[in-house]
Amino acid sequence: MNNINRNEDNLQSVDPKKSDIAIKDVIADIEKGDELQKSEVIKSTEDIKIKYIDSIILKPDYQREYRFSMAEESSLIESILVGIPIPPVFLCTTRYKGVRVIDVVDGQHRLKAFYRFWTNAFPLSDLPILSHLNGKTYSDLDIEYKEKILSYKLSTYVFENFPGKNFELEVFNRYNRGSKPLTAQEIRNAVYASPYNDWVSDFVEKLYKSDNNPLKEIYNVTKSRFLKKKVHEGIFTILYVLEHGICTNFKNSTDYANEYMQEKSLFSKNNIENKCENETEDDLDKMISRFNKFNDWLVQWKNITVYPLSKEIYGVSSKSYKFQTSMALIVPALYKKIYIDKEVSFNNFSEMKEAIQNLLNKSFLESSEYTASSTNSREIKKLIESFTS
Repeated sequence: MNNINRNEDNLQSVDPKKSDIAIKDVIADIEKGDELQKSEVIKSTEDIKIKYIDSIILKPDYQREYRFSMAEESSLIESILVGIPIPPVFLCTTRYKGVRVIDVVDGQHRLKAFYRFWTNAFPLSDLPILSHLNGKTYSDLDIEYKEKILSYKLSTYVFENFPGKNFELEVFNRYNRGSKPLTAQEIRNAVYASPYNDWVSDFVEKLYKSDNNPLKEIYNVTKSRFLKKKVHEGIFTILYVLEHGICTNFKNSTDYANEYMQEKSLFSKNNIENKCENETEDDLDKMISRFNKFNDWLVQWKNITVYPLSKEIYGVSSKSYKFQTSMALIVPALYKKIYIDKEVSFNNFSEMKEAIQNLLNKSFLESSEYTASSTNSREIKKLIESFTS
């Protein structure tokens, strides 16, 4: 049943359905959701849609990284065992890779704590009531305790058919009023859902977890920038420039990321609605190919300079700025002119490197008379147009 109601003032409202779900079923749905997120599937077949229906996506894009301590996790498990009520969890239905899934609007940490304990990810600790269980993992527990945990009925409210991601995001914010506000990029990630967004999120997460990928340093994938999705924002900015070039209508750098995510979200949605998913797949493949070739080029620069997406690319070093937004516009724009548009040609990498460094050293970036923003699109456009072999 559609549970969106519109009153005489045409206001939108929701009517969440209350239900109780056993933790054993929650765990199974989390496992399915994790499997779906890790799969390479972009276009879902009917079999996949049936297999993963109502999978729980434990961390939608607007949710933050997991922050429960082991003591907090243990306290939650103890509450179940001694009968202390646990606050309800708020869920909502949505689509992910074409599959009907469940997003966690509020209660991510609770659900993840159950799942982590079931997988023996931590031993119980600091239990004030059941202290004899301290140090025990799920596997160590007697069957009576395991049964009590797995059969526990968790109170949930399920929202269906939200009037769009903005509405879902607003509900999330209402339940998290006391927390730190979402960043602009966190909001974009939630609103502009698409296979493109999924791919970038996966790419950034792999960089964050990597120990030896040179791109991790190039994109300055620190914990803070990863959690605030600043790395994602920088990459979407670059993706726009690689495909469309510099846009003088944009007032600031965030317009690039916003426009690209919105464009691809609408493109993906329209194609799916018109049963043209192959168009989205082909376009996504082209985006990935462009970006991979650009990254290969950046790695060549890394043999010369550690941070080629900063002023260091032309010899101006700064400990504070390893990834600079102005260079995330200029560098891909120069690459596009040389390798994609083929408007400039060089005999070898060394010749090209010298030409780029000379251009940037003499640009508005190093002019003492220039006082406006270094991300001014009009100035960057002039700079790129002046670049010749």
